[in-house]
Amino acid sequence: MFDIGGWEFLIIGIVAIVIIGPKDLPGLIRSVVGWVRKARELAREFQSGIDDLAQEVELEKIGDEFRDGVGLGETGDIGNTIHQEIINAIDPDGDVTDAFDGAKEILEEDLTKIQNNLDQQDEIDDEPDDVAEQHSTAKKLESANNEPSEKTDQGKT
Repeated sequence: MFDIGGWEFLIIGIVAIVIIGPKDLPGLIRSVVGWVRKARELAREFQSGIDDLAQEVELEKIGDEFRDGVGLGETGDIGNTIHQEIINAIDPDGDVTDAFDGAKEILEEDLTKIQNNLDQQDEIDDEPDDVAEQHSTAKKLESANNEPSEKTDQGKT
């Protein structure tokens, strides 16, 4: 810190003995040593605070450089960027996506037809009991009319 050699220190000691006196010199030395210790302690705390701050700034800088290097940019774009990179790696031309889009349209059409059929079936099931009995009676009559003709056909052969 200070560039004080042995001869300079000896001269300061002799001057201090002459000016202060041998009786008060030990108390003065203790006071000066205490001030020096406090000054060194404050300097150490200040230096460690500066080191911590520099380390945090450097970590943030490294993180920013990493994000820029990987191409992630803003943190909100991370999911979209990764998703786009995966799509580009798997299907760069978009052929697979087009094939799945066509299949999706066909499945949606079939699903609509099935849903319409189910809705019509629900309407029939929701009819009043009289109408339902009429339908069941009509079906029984049809099946009864079909059975004798089959038996007569079998008897002829």
